[in-house]
Parts: sequence; structure tokens; C-alpha cells
Amino acid sequence: MQRSDVIVVGAGPTGLLLATELAVQGVRVTVLERLAEPDSTIKSGSINVASAEILDRRGLLPAAEEIQRRRMAAAGRFTAGGGTAVTRGLVGAFEDGAPRFPVMGHFAGIMFRNDLVDQADPVLASHTAVAGGIAVPQYDLELLLAERCARLGVVVHRGVTVEGVRGDVLGDGDGRVVVDTDAGEWIAEWVVAADGGRSAIRKQLGVEFIGTAPELVGHQAIADFDATGLAHGWNWTPTGVYAYGPIAGRILVARFGPQPEDRDAPVSLAELQEAVREVTGTNVTMKGIQGRATRWSDNARRVERYRRGRVFFAGDAAHVHSPFSAQGLNLGFGDAVNLGWKLAATVQGWAPPGLLDTYHAERAPIADWVLDWTRAQVALMRGDERTEQLRKVVGDELFAVPGATNRMVALSSGIMQHYDVADDAAAPVGSIVGDVPLTSGRRLADFAHDGRFVLVDRTADGRFAEAVRLLDDRIVHVADPTADPDRPSLLVRPDGIVIWAAHETDEPAAATERFATARLRWAGTH
Repeated sequence: MQRSDVIVVGAGPTGLLLATELAVQGVRVTVLERLAEPDSTIKSGSINVASAEILDRRGLLPAAEEIQRRRMAAAGRFTAGGGTAVTRGLVGAFEDGAPRFPVMGHFAGIMFRNDLVDQADPVLASHTAVAGGIAVPQYDLELLLAERCARLGVVVHRGVTVEGVRGDVLGDGDGRVVVDTDAGEWIAEWVVAADGGRSAIRKQLGVEFIGTAPELVGHQAIADFDATGLAHGWNWTPTGVYAYGPIAGRILVARFGPQPEDRDAPVSLAELQEAVREVTGTNVTMKGIQGRATRWSDNARRVERYRRGRVFFAGDAAHVHSPFSAQGLNLGFGDAVNLGWKLAATVQGWAPPGLLDTYHAERAPIADWVLDWTRAQVALMRGDERTEQLRKVVGDELFAVPGATNRMVALSSGIMQHYDVADDAAAPVGSIVGDVPLTSGRRLADFAHDGRFVLVDRTADGRFAEAVRLLDDRIVHVADPTADPDRPSLLVRPDGIVIWAAHETDEPAAATERFATARLRWAGTH
């Protein structure tokens, strides 16, 4: 019988990030994972800007940038043989070294084009620091986070199947939750189920999974085959949609129709070949698969509540949808960084009243938006004539307008997320902080590596230092005096959300009162 403060079930990106967020705050955390080794199956090929900024705030951007350099080298080799104009433009954009917002991804297979994005847009211009660290495939991301777990002393127990939870699950008993596994019992005060879309814990507890049924079946693999006749990039056909690239052998197909009888059966070479032939209309012959192929659908659901007593749900255990635009990984990253510091504050005893309940209140609306975003893409991918006409209007007319493209790129990148963190507060309060350069030449992200709140005090006299002196275990004070009216003082939560802002021209008493309210609401008392 082993004891921890928190047990995280699942060692995917969400579970691993959450474990590091807890450990960096001094919480004893254990990770239990069914798979004996990290899953090398091809999944998401990149992360969005909001997720890359999470890595940046924890000091992991250099590692992500190294992964991207390798990824871009592979994409460059692919584009040298043809590729798509979008992929070639993407590689060039990363090579030129100019500070710019990274433009990657698509909507319903309609690629976002670098040349149609207005880089002077202030919304985008404040999120350029991570441009070199977004082309990070899921497998590489898991390895990166696993290394951070090891450095923080988090033990990931692999090859352990969780069978259920019992004990004080509802939070009205002795405060101990027992996790039963095929390797024995683990005990903790709290459990986070990050065990995937078919979460055993969610099913055991009878937590309702609300949403819409799937309309399509998709396959993805890196395979050995003759791609003659296949167009690079995204392509629509009467039977579905397929994408070839951005690396050699990578093929994705999605076709509308009934779901397979056995969704858990491994994808065979014959099944993959049949799907590719039907969607692409070519007589392609599959010779082999690198690793494993994946099968997926556009099943779109989320849990009714993100919390059941002492058990929380995160990542795919909390929400599922089609993988288009890699929104699932990024949505789970947001869950982890939102819950991590709140759960750590509760374990350590300084959490303000109701803090844990804000996890559901803040994340459920974001999940609902993402589910609708993915449903809209599926609707635009249908192969009928009318949908094809609509797709042409959206792709050729709307996406040709820089303002519209900027909006779609910003939404897809995750930087438009907003929480209600203060009453009647104007921007940037409630928004993701983005990149904040300091007069010293450093950046706000440099002070966020240990997971504390960051107070950037731009006042000439450093007047807010005394207000957080007794809270230096949870708030780091950064003196950055400036007379620049466009650079407000900021108080930023550990998850990168601005909870207070004040300009030098603001009335001092009112700014101080708002600061005290924000600090008390989110960082608690001494």
C-alpha cells in the first residue's frame, strides 16, 4: 500500500504535465499508467501557441525548440520533393528568424496561410516568443514531460492497470481515496483521472458523458507505400477527406459512415489500405506500417462535471472530439495547468474558499467551445455538392480576407481563451498573459518556472512589494519600473491568466484596492 497526496491516473501529456505542476509546488504525486512504454503511435503533430507558452513559463521552451528544429528539417526534406505551398511557406517562416506569430494548422482541411496573416495585429504580436516551439509531436512531448517528472522526483509506474477507486471518493469521510490496481493498492487524498476517452474511473463512478454521436471514422499512420496519385496536403473527395504529409509516409483519411463493430481491435494493414483506397480513389498498396496505425471518430462529448468529490477529470477523460487541429491535446494541457496549482494550494492548506470549484467553472466552457469548433469542421468536410460549394466560399473568399484569417488563427491557437476572474475588469484581465518583455531584458516567463504567481510591479516606488512580502512562497515580486503607459503592472496566476492589471495613470487607491481583492480571491491570505 503506497501513499501520496495526489494520484494521477494516465501518463499522456495531460497526466504528465499535471504531475509536474503538482510536484513543482512540493506536492507528493504518483502517476499510474497502463502502458509499459510511452506510446509511439502517430497522433498530434504539433501543439498550439497557448500550450507552447505553458512550456515557456516552465522553462521548457528550449527543449521544444530543439524538437521543432528536427521536425522542420524533416518537413523541409518532404517539401523539397514537392509538398504544399502552405508547408513550404511554413518552413520558410520558421527559417527567416523574424519575430512573428507562428501560423500552423487548418480549419476543416483549409490551411491557414502565412501570407494572409497580418503580423501587425496586436492580438498576435503579443504571442510571438514561442514561434520556435510549436511543431512538437505528441510522442516527443511525452518524453519531454517524462524527463521533467524524473527531475522533480515524480515516479511514473508503468504497466499498472487501474481497476477502480473507493473509500472517501465523495469527500465526506476520512479524506483517503483508495485506487485499486492489478499491482496492489495506492492511497491518496485526491485522484485525477487522466486515463483517456474511455476512462475506467469515469465509467465506474457513473459520471455522465454528454454530447453527440460520431458521423465518421478516421485512420492515421506512417506507412510504407507508393504515394503516386496522392496530392500533398489536405484533399476532399466524395467519400471523405485525406491528408498526405507533412512528412513522408504520413497518411490520414476520414470517411463518413458507420462505426466499426470492434473499436478496440488493432488497425490491420488491410483495414488501412481499404480506407485509403476508398477515400482517395487510388489503388494504393500498403506494404507496412511504422509502429501502429490509429483509428478515431468525431464522437464529441464532455463530462457533466469535472469533479466528483475527491476525484477530478482531465484531458480526454473529461472531453473527446475529432483530432482535427490537434485541439484535444491542447485542451488537456489547459486542464492540467488550470487544475495543478489549485489542487496544490488545497493540499498545502492555503487555497481560498471555493478555489477547486473554479476548475469546472473555467474549463467546461472552453471544452464546449472546442467541441463546437470540431463539429463545425466535420460539417464542412462532407463530400456532397452543397458542402463543397460552401467550402469554396469559406476557403476562397472568407479566408482570403486577412482580418478573418487572423481571427481564425488566433482562435485555433488557443490564445483567445478567457476566464471571469474579476468583476467588471477590462482586458487584459482574464486573458492569457502572452509574452511580456521587461526593461531588464528578461521576460515574465523567466520568473514563472517554479509555478508561483508573478507580480510585475511597474510602479516607480515598487509600492506593491510590501503587499506580497509575506506571500513570497506563492507570489514572486518582479520590480520593473517604467513610465511607458502601454505597460501596466500585472498579477498573473500560475496558469498564465492575468488576474489584475493597473497602469501608472490609474488612481492609486483604486488600483491598490483591486490588487488586494485579486490577491485575496486567488492567492489567499498569509
